[in-house]
Amino acid sequence: MSKKILIIDDSPTQLVSLKTAFLKLNHEVITAKDGAEGIFKAYEFLPDLIVADIIMPEINGYQLCRLLKNDDFTKDIPIILVTSLNEKLDRFWGLKAGADAFLTKDKDIDKLLDTAQNFLNRFPDITEDARQTIINETRPLTANNIQTKIKHILDQSLIETTIMNEFRNLSEFVLTSSLLKEELLSLLASILDYNIAGVFFNDKDEKVDRTVSFELIGVDANKDLLEKLSNKFFLELLPSEYSKSPDAFKYEVIKKADISPGTVIINPAELESAFISPIIYDDKILGGICLYSNEKEKFKPSKLLKIVLEELRILMRIKWLYSETKFLTITDSLTSLYNRRYFQQALGREFARAKRYNLPLSIVMFDIDHFKKVNDLYGHQFGDKVISGIAKQIKDSIRRTDYICRYGGEEFVLILPETTSSNAVIPIERIREKIESNYFSYNNEDIIVTISAGISSIELKMTSENELVKKADESLYKAKENGRNRVEIS
Repeated sequence: MSKKILIIDDSPTQLVSLKTAFLKLNHEVITAKDGAEGIFKAYEFLPDLIVADIIMPEINGYQLCRLLKNDDFTKDIPIILVTSLNEKLDRFWGLKAGADAFLTKDKDIDKLLDTAQNFLNRFPDITEDARQTIINETRPLTANNIQTKIKHILDQSLIETTIMNEFRNLSEFVLTSSLLKEELLSLLASILDYNIAGVFFNDKDEKVDRTVSFELIGVDANKDLLEKLSNKFFLELLPSEYSKSPDAFKYEVIKKADISPGTVIINPAELESAFISPIIYDDKILGGICLYSNEKEKFKPSKLLKIVLEELRILMRIKWLYSETKFLTITDSLTSLYNRRYFQQALGREFARAKRYNLPLSIVMFDIDHFKKVNDLYGHQFGDKVISGIAKQIKDSIRRTDYICRYGGEEFVLILPETTSSNAVIPIERIREKIESNYFSYNNEDIIVTISAGISSIELKMTSENELVKKADESLYKAKENGRNRVEIS
């Protein structure tokens, strides 16, 4: 079936030359001498392909391309931009304007014809009657219409660029989470219309609480409603983690603005529109956003919302990379447990808290029995396998509020907040039994590996956390002296 090709060029010589070449494809060829006429003819004939020059008076090829690609009536028409320009920046702008191909003039004309025919082959066939019906349904264009459309497109481009720049500027706050969330919510409030918005930044360190930060505009909400919104948000974003430890997921209210008396929302059903979206990169949940409004159909898919989500993805990736880098400085590379440096910091915090509020606190020192013999008999690679395997077994057996760290070599240390030594014995004994019963395989041979453990608890007379570590170390030494593969209390 013969198709329509629209060629737009302000050079009469080039226009004739291109028309002659394209007639070889046995399709109808329509010509326009500049961008303005080209736009009129695009709406008048609804061509199957447009080939346009870039450098033209009044309306250039970039503007023509952006205008046609931003109109539902013409957005699917393939556009090939041809020019004598050959700079990378020209190609960049051509493709960013929405061109389907960018070719240089005075090159092999056969390449241009082949490219055009490929587009035509992919463009669905349409009868003349159907084409005319579509054309008749469109609003007739005038010069004023075209200028208005171009102005609108340029304004939209400026708005989009400004929004993207504002998001990029937020990256300077990634080191200060509270300020980052506050600035982000302030930006969202300036460009999106909602009553409640929430943002969440995930963190590599699982000890960091998962908190969604809310902003309320024009309405207030009670605690029960915000808890329900928070729970639903995390259940959609991180269903597996939330189901295991719902208490680890929280919410906070960063800001309230323009709250009128009597506008307290107590029932989620009062929120007519809801939007929840995870922010994902490389199969990782970097965070998420939720939006709520008491008006219906408020968060339909739009270009603005798409830009916001894309910019959030970039921002949250930067924040995630920072959290990953920070996490590497506090963890052991072999076991992924916290390292000794982090242990000292965490124990210092927990010791100070226990002394201040008169709370119990215990620590446990673990040591793999006869580990040198394991290395000598089976090699260091198998030894590493044993260390990482035991680390995982301990980590899988403790509470989220506990801290398990690699102390050094084959030693581990566990911090148990709000736990007495007597209450610690039973779970530590279970860990010891679990490790003893889980064999390590070496060349089809089951190797039994055991651990010894020493427990100490905070005492009234203690003035430093180092005393707690010393007591646990003494208990561990006692366990080894008494035959290993046992738990001792100081």
